[in-house]
Amino acid sequence: MRQIVPGLFLGNVKASHKRDMLQENHINAIVSLTSARWVWWNSTTRNASVPEHRHKWIQCADSSTQDLLAYMSDICNFIDQMASPALSSLVHLPDEHNHQTNDEPHGEPSEAVLIHCDLGISRSPTIIVACLMRKLKIQQADVLRFVQSKQRIKPSTNFTRQLQVWEEVEYDVWEDEDKTVPKAAYKAFLEDRAALLKRKRVHGR
Repeated sequence: MRQIVPGLFLGNVKASHKRDMLQENHINAIVSLTSARWVWWNSTTRNASVPEHRHKWIQCADSSTQDLLAYMSDICNFIDQMASPALSSLVHLPDEHNHQTNDEPHGEPSEAVLIHCDLGISRSPTIIVACLMRKLKIQQADVLRFVQSKQRIKPSTNFTRQLQVWEEVEYDVWEDEDKTVPKAAYKAFLEDRAALLKRKRVHGR
């Protein structure tokens, strides 16, 4: 588990049910990006002071056809709601070379949100980058470089493209409030995804 900015941590699935680790880092909310629920969430994670209403699970795979864009706004909204004052008050990326603490202005440890997938390499870093892009209104290349300076990550080609789309649509993939009309960049992504899914079905993959 690694702090990326004050109040926001990146980790793997083990981090989501290691009670000592959750408590040491003052984790009180979690976003899980996995293909299945883990049984330990109902026991160890809950006992570590992360109640179910502060634990968001997104069922998703690390695949060439997984659409994370459809969930990005919802996840970012959840993180905003769960954010500690340290994270809420963030207005720019910290200096990459400075040591960061997870403390409030008066020196007390700040509660924090953990974002994790299976390995902490592709899905969860993609979401952290997306949320920092939206919060700070900065380009994905700058945020990605910053997160890479904190932890060894490698979002897939599919997810990197989705971050580019996220930037193009200005952090909202829909034209309308009913979420029925995709913006041009998201529509193009969905069309390419549909074509890829069709090819995979034809070739039985």
